[in-house]
Amino acid sequence: STMVVAAALGCCFSVLGALALGDVYYFRQKARAKHQLSPAAKAKVDELWNRMDKSGHASVVTRADATEFFGKRFGKLSVEAMFSQVDVDHDGQMQKPEWDAFWVHVKRCSYTDEAIVEEVSTMLLGGAWHNWKDGRHPGHPKKTASSQSSFKVPSWPTWRD
Repeated sequence: STMVVAAALGCCFSVLGALALGDVYYFRQKARAKHQLSPAAKAKVDELWNRMDKSGHASVVTRADATEFFGKRFGKLSVEAMFSQVDVDHDGQMQKPEWDAFWVHVKRCSYTDEAIVEEVSTMLLGGAWHNWKDGRHPGHPKKTASSQSSFKVPSWPTWRD
């Protein structure tokens, strides 16, 4: 009789454990879906990618491609800002997986699909690259902020002078 109770309890714990693991799986899947782009947002960022990919590589956008897309008006600043946020391996070209991962990252930083579509649409109409508040700071990736500035700290005399 004790064996029957022990077996029954073991079975119940196994079922409860399986349910708990199922719940964990469900909530992980739900969290992943929350951070994925909507079909409309994905289509818009893919449209921007395709418009920049003038050379037709499909999997790579070079600085030259991006400069041609952004043009003379915002070209250099937009390309520098975009590459510093998207080109995580700093090889001077954006790979499609880097591009896709960047937009998932932006979405995780509390941007809505609607905000992403709106900003990307502005870029497609000739606007500059948007500074996404995603924890990545646009600028030249190989320079520190202090080396980008022309401001020099004046040297002050010390007490020993």
